[in-house]
Amino acid sequence: MEAFFTFLFSTRAGLAVLFFGGIAVIAIIAAVTERRTHQIYVDRGPTSEDEDGWTL
Repeated sequence: MEAFFTFLFSTRAGLAVLFFGGIAVIAIIAAVTERRTHQIYVDRGPTSEDEDGWTL
């Protein structure tokens, strides 16, 4: 186990694995949360001309 941590934190290849692994994990989390958000907030289509976006 010590050799594994030494590889990850002491070599360039290990740091690259950590860096790109972190990017992959963040991308997966973003995809999952985007899918949930898309299900909650459904697209209502284009706005009509009389809608200016302000609600009072």
